[in-house]
Amino acid sequence: MDHGKSTLITSLTGIDPDRLREERERGMTIDLGFAWLTLASGTAVGIVDVPGHQDFIRNMLAGVGPVDAVLLVVALDEGVMPQTREHLAILGVLGVDRGVVALTKRDLVDDEWAALARADVSAALQGTPLAGAPMIDVSATAQTGLAELVAALDAVLTSAPARRDLGRPRLAIDRAFTLTGFGTVVTGTLVDGSFAVGDEIEILPSGKRARIRGIQTHKRALDAASSGSRVALNLAGVEKVELERGMVVVRPGTLVPVSVLSARVAVLGSASDAVAHDEAVKVHAGTAEVMARVSLLEAATLEPGATGWVQLRLAEPLAVAVGDRFVIRRPSPPETLGGGAVADISGERMRRRREAVAVLERRSAPTAASRLLAALDVPRTVAEAGARGGLDPPERDAAARGLIESGRAVQLADALLARDSFEALATRVERTLAATHRRSPLRAGAPREEIRSSLDLSPKRFNALVDRLAVEGRIAERGSALALASHVPTLTAEQESAWSRARAALGREPLHPPSPAQLESEYGLDRELVAALAERGDLVRIGTEAVFLPDAVAVFAETVVTELAATGTITVARARDLTGSSRKHVLPLLGFLDDHGVTRRSGDDRILVLPPEQARERVATLSERKKVAQ
Repeated sequence: MDHGKSTLITSLTGIDPDRLREERERGMTIDLGFAWLTLASGTAVGIVDVPGHQDFIRNMLAGVGPVDAVLLVVALDEGVMPQTREHLAILGVLGVDRGVVALTKRDLVDDEWAALARADVSAALQGTPLAGAPMIDVSATAQTGLAELVAALDAVLTSAPARRDLGRPRLAIDRAFTLTGFGTVVTGTLVDGSFAVGDEIEILPSGKRARIRGIQTHKRALDAASSGSRVALNLAGVEKVELERGMVVVRPGTLVPVSVLSARVAVLGSASDAVAHDEAVKVHAGTAEVMARVSLLEAATLEPGATGWVQLRLAEPLAVAVGDRFVIRRPSPPETLGGGAVADISGERMRRRREAVAVLERRSAPTAASRLLAALDVPRTVAEAGARGGLDPPERDAAARGLIESGRAVQLADALLARDSFEALATRVERTLAATHRRSPLRAGAPREEIRSSLDLSPKRFNALVDRLAVEGRIAERGSALALASHVPTLTAEQESAWSRARAALGREPLHPPSPAQLESEYGLDRELVAALAERGDLVRIGTEAVFLPDAVAVFAETVVTELAATGTITVARARDLTGSSRKHVLPLLGFLDDHGVTRRSGDDRILVLPPEQARERVATLSERKKVAQ
């Protein structure tokens, strides 16, 4: 407070960042202010003027999160203040690791006092990210040191890493207002991608949709804005009253607000007390501020200076991504406790146990491949897994290729799955099939769709899983059923004896066979045994009320095809007379030929669908295919 920040910014840029009348009257920054300048290198730099007074820390936190570097202002006539130390601690938590120190009001102190103040600042910077940062003496009123300060800023920003473009632009709103002739405008710092005029956007957490009517950066109209820019978006389709600081502008569907986030939190050594399990804290992420409850995963308390895995149960949803840094504060008495980087936004509630910590350790691993692999605990597209791991497209795609080539991940249609998770999925399939075989040893296997539903996989991913397991020889596909490769439907001696008697009965009058009901009552062939014999190829079951020996079906089909080749059509009555069967049995047999693409109904007649020789070939393979499938 009163270190001359706003005056310095005005001297550097010609823009007064104090927007509010109260700020000008009190000579104190209360809310965020904005200005910009062009460095000698040609780099356009946006400046966010944040409040210095401890009463306005929440506003300071809304502006400092996405910066590339910090200009720390300390007045030489006052030296380091308590809020300066808190600001330094916050910068450390947020990962702001480069900057310049402006020692202002040089014209108000002599050389000896300036040297003492400089030593005081150097001591305060020890152990912080700004230790060793250049310190420039300046006087905004006397206009001294400004060129050196701008040159130092230029050097620091030149060394800053390029902003990542994840193709997932986000703008945390720090201001929303209405501009005459334009309508609704929001401002913020754009990260993780680009916005262009005409883009449809979504505002989180409300889910409200709008369209970008115009874009400005430093009052210059642009067609598109890139990552890292200070941006004003003119939005169509949304009113100012529907917007507030803390909301986030995104492309529709690219980010989902979360109510639970997991992170490794570091508690400041200066904290007055430990953080307790289930303690209420304020979470500051981006420009948002929400209350939350702390779930400690490793101990009952987190002492000052310690770090530990936690879950934050948020009172209101937050639009955050993996890797986003945040600050936690104690609401009463107000105090900055520490913070960390978001490691997981899956929303999974985790208890205090070793497994939960192990999962989070993997999801925050230092290598891109490890983070991507941790996100593949269930089938996900590469884009989905990369977003969970906080990876940009090039490192994500390279990691995915490496995981596939090394066998650590398995491709399932459009998704990837970690090898361990794939094996767990395969084991579930094998155990389910084994249980089915124990319960119903006569069945060829378990219905394919029944297995898919139990795994909650999309059809194409499930088909890819089945194909892979079949190629590996772990399961077999048997029509619409799946089975263990080793499973063969086996009849008991008693069942084989019953089948022998029934087969003799079926063979006595092949086209006048006993009904399924007779087979069960007179020969002991229940429906399950009939189904097993049909799957084995010993019977042809047509619908639920007709059972024939395969040879009988072949003889009937050959007779019908021969007649159709000669005359072109055949009626039910003609088929009955030619085969010596009955209408009761001819109808299902003709339907069987229709179903297998040999014949087609035309009015009351049947006609051939295929040329006669092809029709005979298909008839000959009908029973053979069942035996091959077996």
